[in-house]
Amino acid sequence: MTCPHCGKEMLPDQVFCEHCGKERLLVPVYEPEIEESVAASMNGIIDDLGGHPSEQTHTQLNQQNIKNEKHSNQDRHPDSSGKTAAKKEHHTIRQLNFMAFSVLALIIIVAVFSIVFYLYTENSYDYHYHKAIAAFEAHQMDEAVYQTDFCLSKEPDNVELLLLKFHIYTQKEDYAQARDMAKQVLAIEPANDEALEYLIHDFIEGEEYSKLAKFLENCESASIKQKYSQYMASVPEYSEQEGDYDSVQLLKLFSVGKGDIYYTLDGSTPSKYSTRYTTPIKLLAGTYQVSSVYINEYGVSSDIVVKKYRINTGVRMLPVVSVQSGTYEVPEMIRVEVPDEDCIVYYTTDGSDPDLDSNIYTDAFPMPLGNSTFKFLMIDSEGNESSIVTCKYECTPVANYDCDQAIFVLKQNLVARGESIDLDGSGNEIVYMADSAVAKDEKVYYLIYKYIKNNEDVLIKTGDIFAFDVIDANIFRAAISSKGAISFTDF
Repeated sequence: MTCPHCGKEMLPDQVFCEHCGKERLLVPVYEPEIEESVAASMNGIIDDLGGHPSEQTHTQLNQQNIKNEKHSNQDRHPDSSGKTAAKKEHHTIRQLNFMAFSVLALIIIVAVFSIVFYLYTENSYDYHYHKAIAAFEAHQMDEAVYQTDFCLSKEPDNVELLLLKFHIYTQKEDYAQARDMAKQVLAIEPANDEALEYLIHDFIEGEEYSKLAKFLENCESASIKQKYSQYMASVPEYSEQEGDYDSVQLLKLFSVGKGDIYYTLDGSTPSKYSTRYTTPIKLLAGTYQVSSVYINEYGVSSDIVVKKYRINTGVRMLPVVSVQSGTYEVPEMIRVEVPDEDCIVYYTTDGSDPDLDSNIYTDAFPMPLGNSTFKFLMIDSEGNESSIVTCKYECTPVANYDCDQAIFVLKQNLVARGESIDLDGSGNEIVYMADSAVAKDEKVYYLIYKYIKNNEDVLIKTGDIFAFDVIDANIFRAAISSKGAISFTDF
């Protein structure tokens, strides 16, 4: 007998092939329960169809023959039925084991896949980033913060994530957190315009202009600095380098913005109460310490800039004024001396600084009554200017008559002499004024000047000067020479 599977020789009672190991069934597997069930079913079908008794008998005979054949086979092979049942049971167990193993393996695979997928999604940057974006777009801000924080735990220096969180807090109107996010962005990317813009507008809304100016000063974005330059307070720039010069210098100061520059020339600290720069500063002979500060339109001050200059010009001397500042009961004639006849002295009496448009000193002049301030400037033939000399006087002579009384007495004497005191020959008004005093022969005299007021109300000196004795009321006609000498004649 041969194996139906591999064709090798097998013993008659051999069940498994020793070559291929496969099973060979000696007899068909008989299932009595199934046979009986089939037979019963067939009988039921025949009964339903109304079969004839002969047919039923034939069926019963067939069943009997099958049983007889079964018993005959069992008689011929008394052990084959037991062996078949055992083989069937063994085969069924193998099938059940295989099925159980397959199910268990499938369960394990599904479980492992689920765990791996869960761990991947719970630890995946991309997964949480997309969830953060989706939550932000759905206005689920708390969830968006949670998902973004997870991503930041993976990449703490990711500017894109920090900006996302910045926008989340902006939408939540949590401006303190948004400001903190903007600062974190700038710590990593200092020139990030979006974060810079937010903080700048925050300063502007809070009117924190000093902080904003400092912030812009340290800003690394050129475009942002240019855009918000009006809030900056850049230090003033000087047109001339500090140092020594042999000629008068015109120093220019520059600034960026719509604010103003304030300066001092003596090294003192400049402020908004100092001199405001409008025109170039003329540095004459002398030493200067020019300190300046720029104050922008929002009141923010720049750092102070100090530069030193030494000007050595042709004018090495100052104009010499004969009368020093002080209080005088006995007035003196005021004279100004210059080192060279080519020098010209300009002066003012209202406290302003003299320039080329001021009064030119030609002759000595009497001391004004009351308080007065004179400023003198000397310019040589090359245009070099001296420093300004300032003199302040208080002239209060001891007198029995004041200026108005002296003018009244003078007018009475003029009327007595037949002179007009109201109008001149052309119909112009005559005006008398006592504004200075002189001393002569140990006496003090008011000087009363005669003026004509024209149609434009301009006072014009006539050249008539009267001297009034402040003690005795004696009146003289007076004249002052070019050298300042005063002379009297009888009235």
